[in-house]
Amino acid sequence: MQFTLHGQKARKNVRGTMKERKCNAISFFSGGGGLDLGAEAAGFVTRLCIDNDRASCQTLKQNRNVSRGGGKKFLSEANIYNQDITKLTPSDILKGADLNESEVDLIYGGPPCQAFSVFGRRKGMEDPRGPLLLEFVEAIHDIRPQVFVLENVPGLKTISAGQVYKDLVELLKKKTNGGKYNVQPFILNVRDFGVPQVRERIIIIGSRKKIEIPPPLPTHGSSAGLTVFKDKLIPYNTVEDAFRHLPKIGSLPNHTGREHSDDVRDRYDKLKFGERDSVTRINRLDPRKPSYTIIVGSEHGGGKGHVHPYEPRELTPRESARIQTFPDDWEFIGTRRETIRQVGNAVPPIFAAQLFRHIQKNIFKDSNAPAVEELFHILGQQHLRF
Repeated sequence: MQFTLHGQKARKNVRGTMKERKCNAISFFSGGGGLDLGAEAAGFVTRLCIDNDRASCQTLKQNRNVSRGGGKKFLSEANIYNQDITKLTPSDILKGADLNESEVDLIYGGPPCQAFSVFGRRKGMEDPRGPLLLEFVEAIHDIRPQVFVLENVPGLKTISAGQVYKDLVELLKKKTNGGKYNVQPFILNVRDFGVPQVRERIIIIGSRKKIEIPPPLPTHGSSAGLTVFKDKLIPYNTVEDAFRHLPKIGSLPNHTGREHSDDVRDRYDKLKFGERDSVTRINRLDPRKPSYTIIVGSEHGGGKGHVHPYEPRELTPRESARIQTFPDDWEFIGTRRETIRQVGNAVPPIFAAQLFRHIQKNIFKDSNAPAVEELFHILGQQHLRF
């Protein structure tokens, strides 16, 4: 990515003070839209989504078009670029978003995490996907949004004895183009924010404002505790909560399962709650607990959604999407392998929404940011405890 930038003419409908307009965002590595749904639910307007995966972009376009046709207003103002980020200049990105540099309030994204995941081969920057992390940093420093959010797996902290992570944070803090970011990293577990799944992630927030960025406070937990949300933490959402009121197989998009042989079904049927199958290496879910992390898979094989708690079969993509807190009407486009990869790669929208709400309130000082309860309704998660 080159550091050559020519500003675009300001659009009348986005010009104005922060209080007069909604905050504009640009999404990198958008995938199936988990972060994007969270940003939009929290009040940001995403103007451009970029991903080099064809199926993911088809998913984003399909759901955006439904939105424009009268559905829920998710990504209704977003352009979708099926592009390799390394082939785009900052001018290309701003033109695609139809924004000036001064109008970009937020850049967010989760660069491919397989290079750093403990479930992968952990090649880090030697993996062809690893340098995309640096491309994301370059985009931040060149476009200079007010705030950025970078999401990745905790395994990033241990690659090369932690040097990759240290270098990344220092690069994000580095003064460039006349500006410097106040950077704050957090390790957060999505189950603490109402997602019915155990899933740890690194979240790095950077702001051009010279303010301390507090950690997002959990809303859910396994024991009593005080939060700013309610007097006590709400109990963790479980697999049983995730599947509450879920229509029968075949009645929703992406809600059909794999065909299993009798041998596989017999093997799954014998598994106890929480027990792992010796062949597929996936677990039978315990309905009384949050799910294990949804397994993503790779370009060489699709991920798996674990074994259903009550039936001898693997989860359907829609059941995995329920565990990830996607709305039931958010349709994933592509083959089964492409669909489950989109679901598994995503940041859970409910977690993302609370993260972006936290940013709205603490950095942009927006007193009109939606309440946590409202986020669950906006994202169609009324079947969960909140």
